[in-house]
Amino acid sequence: MHEYISPNPSEDLELSATAFRGSMPAALDTPSGVVPAPDPNRTPAPSETAYGGSSTPNSTDATYRIDRDTSRPELVSYDDPFVPAITPFKRLYAFDTVDDTLELVVRDKALKRILVEGAATAGDDQFFGDMSVDLDSASPVRVPTVGPGARVLRAQTEPPVQFELVRDGADNWFIRSDTRRRVRLMMHLTVQRASFGSEFGDVSWSALERDAPPLPRSVRRVAVDVATQLGITRSLPPRAAVSALVQYFRAFSPSDQRPQAASGVALYKELALSQKGVCRHRAYAFVITALGLGIPARLIRNEAHAWVEVFDSRVWHRIDLGGAAGRLDFDRDPGAQLHEPPTDPYRWPEGGESGREMAERSLNGQRSGGTSGAAAGNDTAPGADPTPPPETQNEAPEPGSDSRPEPLFTLEAVGGEVKRGAPLKVSGRIEADGSGCSFARIDLALRSSDGKRLGLGALATDGEGRFSGSVTVALSIPVGDYDIVASTPGDSRCGPGSSASSSVNTRK
Repeated sequence: MHEYISPNPSEDLELSATAFRGSMPAALDTPSGVVPAPDPNRTPAPSETAYGGSSTPNSTDATYRIDRDTSRPELVSYDDPFVPAITPFKRLYAFDTVDDTLELVVRDKALKRILVEGAATAGDDQFFGDMSVDLDSASPVRVPTVGPGARVLRAQTEPPVQFELVRDGADNWFIRSDTRRRVRLMMHLTVQRASFGSEFGDVSWSALERDAPPLPRSVRRVAVDVATQLGITRSLPPRAAVSALVQYFRAFSPSDQRPQAASGVALYKELALSQKGVCRHRAYAFVITALGLGIPARLIRNEAHAWVEVFDSRVWHRIDLGGAAGRLDFDRDPGAQLHEPPTDPYRWPEGGESGREMAERSLNGQRSGGTSGAAAGNDTAPGADPTPPPETQNEAPEPGSDSRPEPLFTLEAVGGEVKRGAPLKVSGRIEADGSGCSFARIDLALRSSDGKRLGLGALATDGEGRFSGSVTVALSIPVGDYDIVASTPGDSRCGPGSSASSSVNTRK
């Protein structure tokens, strides 16, 4: 008589058992729990996602041009080949600088070999990778990884072939082989745990300059102008500047109303100043603005989500700016663990939706609910001002505090009554000395009878100083009568100013 005994990863860990003919540990001890190595007898299904193919260092997807669709998709497809699962943060495409057309690119495309060696150290998170790859004898093909600066301790293919792993300057990974066929690639990986959630280091601007890429002069000028309008300059320490950038770009909102600008500088400025868009728009505008200030930054994306990484001369920090889709459509072993990162060091605005929440919601079969702020430890009370806290919110300076002329406002709101949770349509124009203030941010708020302001969001003016769009009245705003207040920090020509329109009544 023989009794079947189920595999026990905890016992494998205690006994230091190995798998794949002794080439990998049979289990890993991770912050998410003990995880088993990939099943060596697993046969990939024909329908399984295969990486590589036409995605090479020089294919069209090796650069990134932002689009104008700022609406949020309800459902997106996703594949996660890692255990613990890092959903939705599989690192597939990375871009670390911007060209003169405002397209994101890789600064250094030279490929360097990734050494397969070593052991995990204190402070590392460990993962197994198990994926199908279509090797191409003519070119390296792209494969995903788990995080910035990942190391490979073990790697092999089934069936066995000769290969090497390589990476470019933005830490995009590729596999190179003289064989053209589909293989199963299995890896044991480690990443510094601090990369997944730690505050930007206390570093000087001069120290960051060693790693910040040079930008075209025209791009740096417009990025600095945007940062100045946000109240973020190099007069702040880099650590404070990164925190302020995160708070601002996490406050973006999806919009079914497409930007007026078509591309380039105008589109970047409109996205950044209107706070309009989903994950990829936030990450795109964040990276250009950060690079303009001299902060090394990357946009990272995959088929379902986009986020940023920033470098403090020691650690590349993964920072999620939110804007995720409603749900993910993906196949996942229900018994597999989801990676548990460190606590997010940055505050989430009320109603913000993180990628982590999208993953958990998808696993639980729930619909989106806009509750990431609470899930991430946001302590904003119901009915409180949904704008960032005083130390990071970007109030317009007092009129007359600089030499730029104070602008004149025209401001109109459609209708005198609006439901909470519904859009409020606003339009108007600002000008100074007879000319429109072009591509300036317009901050909109409701002002109660006692003078308290409740932030609504922001729009951006066009080249003639006109603005038109909708901002959502948050459910947390109490029912009552308010004045609509618009303010601007101005642009390179127009100074700061503000104006109030006729009253509006909020109702349930």
